[in-house]
Amino acid sequence: MIDFNRVTVTYPGTAAPAVEDFSFHFARGKTTALVGPSGCGKTTLLRCVNRMVEPASGAVSIGGENIAGRNPVQLRRSIGYVMQNSGLLPHVTALENVAAVARLSGASKVEARECAAQWLETVHVDPALFKRYPGELSGGQAQRVGVARGLVADPDIVLMDEPFGAVDPVVRRELQQEVLGLQERMAKTIIMVTHDIEEAFYLGDEIVLLSDHAHIEQHGTAEEFITRPANEIVEHFVGMEHRKVRVAERDGKRLVVDAQGNIVALLED
Repeated sequence: MIDFNRVTVTYPGTAAPAVEDFSFHFARGKTTALVGPSGCGKTTLLRCVNRMVEPASGAVSIGGENIAGRNPVQLRRSIGYVMQNSGLLPHVTALENVAAVARLSGASKVEARECAAQWLETVHVDPALFKRYPGELSGGQAQRVGVARGLVADPDIVLMDEPFGAVDPVVRRELQQEVLGLQERMAKTIIMVTHDIEEAFYLGDEIVLLSDHAHIEQHGTAEEFITRPANEIVEHFVGMEHRKVRVAERDGKRLVVDAQGNIVALLED
């Protein structure tokens, strides 16, 4: 679906490339999580897909077509984008934030508002909040609106840049579960950037762990990362030293505990 072929990106005024000779195939209908430390090139790769960043060399293709030949505005309108802190327009309501994207995709004003309302309900935004401005929403509510905005045009590709990094852990897990449910129904091609390996394991069909200059240390499933880490860098980032567990019995209950004896989980009978 999306192919990077030896892509290098160097920002003006910097000697070292942000991304160097990166090649990877992002599969259609799957969620691929890009994970790694700050500054390793995750967001740069994401922004290459919608031509917000142009490679110095190499090529990015979608469906076999080099996107360098596509109109960048039309390309961006065909791709959903969900960012950290929602990125909503502060001067229009939640409903209008979502409807604006539908209008850009060719819907009439009435159609856009109807479609926006449907998507807001899909991501469990209370209709009572539709007429509120972003500043009147909680972080979780605003992020749900951001997800609806990213999906309202029914794009084949959705880019997510740290989409849940600014919300509390409870809301974060709720939003993660909703994205999983939506993906099961819609099978979008999702590229998600995250610093959180647990989020990558939870949401990613495939995980790509990057180091400096977007060098791929390992890619594969969560199971492969846990059972067959490629090197010490992967082991350290995944936290393998904290993932060794055993079963213990306490007060008649069978528990999973870590190496320090801390309770990790309760085993069901």
